[in-house]
Amino acid sequence: MPFTFATFHHERALAPGQLSFAQMTETYHYDQITAATKVFGVIADPVGHSLSPLVHNAAFAHAGIDAVYVPFRVPKEHLDDFLASADEWDLHGLSVTIPHKEAVLDKLTERDEWVAGIGAANTIVFEGAARRGYNTDCAAAMESLELALAADGAATTLAGKTALVLGAGGAAKAIAFGLRQRGADVAIASRTLDRAKQLADRLDCRVVDWKLRHGVGAQVLVNCTPVGMHPNVDESPFDKHHLKPSMIVFDTVYNPESTLLVKYAREQSCRVVTGIEMFVRQAALQFKLFTGKEAPMEVMAETLRRGMGPVRY
Repeated sequence: MPFTFATFHHERALAPGQLSFAQMTETYHYDQITAATKVFGVIADPVGHSLSPLVHNAAFAHAGIDAVYVPFRVPKEHLDDFLASADEWDLHGLSVTIPHKEAVLDKLTERDEWVAGIGAANTIVFEGAARRGYNTDCAAAMESLELALAADGAATTLAGKTALVLGAGGAAKAIAFGLRQRGADVAIASRTLDRAKQLADRLDCRVVDWKLRHGVGAQVLVNCTPVGMHPNVDESPFDKHHLKPSMIVFDTVYNPESTLLVKYAREQSCRVVTGIEMFVRQAALQFKLFTGKEAPMEVMAETLRRGMGPVRY
């Protein structure tokens, strides 16, 4: 019978990545795993910080699904070998994050419309010889924004609205693409002007110098930079004096949930979308792709918030 070593507490691990006994039982439910248990996971490098295993395993347990979701640290140079072993390991699906979202594209047999347009995938579903790629980031972001638009009975369309996207990385690419698909007038502002120009050229957006970002007159503001992320919680990528009650402010940072930008936006009576909303929605869409069932979103959100709390086992 296979076995592995666990530590009594995660802070007393004898090797990187070693799990505590509480994690083995409460997160991964190791004592319930059988040959019939379906295996899912997340590939990243690094991967130790990922809260996806906590969220997805809680969802599987709540839904009564015989499955386990595990983290795989996969360096760039090992991606090909890892995916080649997917059949041998009987993997059913993967979440894909930094640095692999673009690198996996030529390993897919099918791509959804989001993957084709964005040029990045965050989900792979294995079925026989098929490797189907999806991007749930974009769909989750658009759903979150449209719900925020509808919150006070206003029109839910993003068409014609001026949107300012801060940053030019993977999240910015996905969200800017979705906004353009919805007919929004999108401006990109990044501290790295060359990256902003590349993204703007690809998606037919405007480029705005970082120093001039407050003058765009944005109706929708989306922060896709790490500014405000733990531990730099006293920073905001946008001055609060330029926020207006008519704006929607979307911060993709989810740790902490109430970033300084989110606090400023609420003080100014803006409609707010937090990073946790997007994280949970994209994870819920992955859950449905993995299982064919609707995700228990409240359970996933509660689990994520608890996982970010100060008390850890």
